[in-house]
Amino acid sequence: MKKVLSLLILTIMIALPIKANAALDFNGFRCDEKVYETDGSVTKTCYIIGKTTNNSTISQFTATLTLENMSIKSIKATSPWTDYSSGTSLSFKASQSVSGDSFQIATIVFKINDATQKCNVKLVPCYDDGQITCGDPVTVTESYTCKVVDGKYYGKDGNVVTENVYNSECVKNPQTGNFVPYVVVIGGLALGIGVFTISRKKNTLYKI
Repeated sequence: MKKVLSLLILTIMIALPIKANAALDFNGFRCDEKVYETDGSVTKTCYIIGKTTNNSTISQFTATLTLENMSIKSIKATSPWTDYSSGTSLSFKASQSVSGDSFQIATIVFKINDATQKCNVKLVPCYDDGQITCGDPVTVTESYTCKVVDGKYYGKDGNVVTENVYNSECVKNPQTGNFVPYVVVIGGLALGIGVFTISRKKNTLYKI
């Protein structure tokens, strides 16, 4: 009896680490740069990409999104996954178990509410490989766009830039020195001289 019990305990001890290690190596939540659409809106496309370890497979993936200055525009699942999401509660089920070094689960397009403000998205991933397990949160953060904050200049891509680059990317018709006022003055003088000359010619013709 003791031998049987010992054998059973040994079997459980061997099996448990295998089950614990059967997991989704989730490090594949990435996003493209912002896109300025022709209708004036600004979007950002992100991808959920999975990777299984220890020959494990998954058939369900869920996640919770926390959004700042963003909203979901569209969600498209990648075959064999089907989208069952509701708002920021993501849910995808595969028609067959999935495994591999890299597989795409879904593509999400976000609409950025204010392109001049900072935006970020946090995703808490969970998966089902026989039991529901959740991983560490993944956050994608973007800095300010075309904005001056605490003395730092942020360009159109959200990177910190020099004042000159900021002016060229973000300020409409930037004035360099006093060049523009001089042009206005010179143009006004030229117009006045032209009107005066034409007027003098007309007066001369009338006298003749």
